[in-house]
Amino acid sequence: MNKKIIIEQIISQNKLDAVLFYSFENRFWYSDFISTLGYLLITSKEAKLLVDGRYITEAKTTAKNVTVENFTNIFQSLSDICQKEQIINVGFEADYITYGQLQDWKQMLPKINFVPLNVRELRMIKDQEEIKRIQKACEIGDLAYQDILKNVKSGMTERELEAIILNSFSKNGATKASFETIVASGLRSSMPHGKASDKVINDNEIITCDFGCVFQGFCSDMTRTFALGTIDPKLIEIHNIVREAQMNGIKAVKPGIKIGEIDKICRDYITEKGYGEYFSHGTGHGLGIEIHEAPWVTKNEQTILKPGMVITVEPGIYIPELGGVRIEDDILVTENSYQILTQSPREIDILKR
Repeated sequence: MNKKIIIEQIISQNKLDAVLFYSFENRFWYSDFISTLGYLLITSKEAKLLVDGRYITEAKTTAKNVTVENFTNIFQSLSDICQKEQIINVGFEADYITYGQLQDWKQMLPKINFVPLNVRELRMIKDQEEIKRIQKACEIGDLAYQDILKNVKSGMTERELEAIILNSFSKNGATKASFETIVASGLRSSMPHGKASDKVINDNEIITCDFGCVFQGFCSDMTRTFALGTIDPKLIEIHNIVREAQMNGIKAVKPGIKIGEIDKICRDYITEKGYGEYFSHGTGHGLGIEIHEAPWVTKNEQTILKPGMVITVEPGIYIPELGGVRIEDDILVTENSYQILTQSPREIDILKR
């Protein structure tokens, strides 16, 4: 749906005169312009992006869907605009603005009635350009996994393997990593969020890498678990269970399905195989401008899948003193089914060096 129409609906449904976006995420979503600081005031007639002198020239050249104005005193600028346009009721992002910020706004703009808005669903459905950027970020992630398999070796540290991933992102056109890379080898693989450490990777260990990048403002997120040499057969069994659970969940993705069903399908399969207590997190999350955004792939999530949503499906099993396995892919909900955006093989790679 057109972004302007989405905002018009929010304005109408909440009886507002305008919506004020302060968060980077929502400003970027509407204007396709990246700045650390800015304010986007949208009415049913126009959208004004207010930035300071650091960004004014670039914003006037590249920002979309907005009129760009410079500010030196943001509260004076907002006050002048609201007085001129007779704006009183202004919706704000209740899930991004702190209580302290809101109190400051009320003090500096006493004539404005600030109305809290839950905008968690604002960006759930991606347009074609957004999907294209996510898909490119996923392609860069796939190239990074190829570099992992080519270069990982016994004796390097987890941080050195992380550096290979980050370098791959850079050489293939990514802006940056979309989150702090997870590299967990050996017994550390039983830690779902084991950040890369100075631990040395040894022969005959399992390794989990969870990584993603940003391409033109949109994220990818992928996890693969592989082996360097011979590993405990139980870890091979666990990998096969996780892979089957994940594919069962992915195959259920289509418009009209309650998203909690995806979690249930993955969780029930792992539980049936006797490892339910070792699957300790939700099955996935939405993906877009933020690495974690709505909707959430959890058992209690009531959101209905719709075309244009992008989610992750990432079940895992983590057994202390043995190791862990997670497999994660980024999934686009299509008109009738799904498309897997991350293409790296899901079967366990057992590397011999």
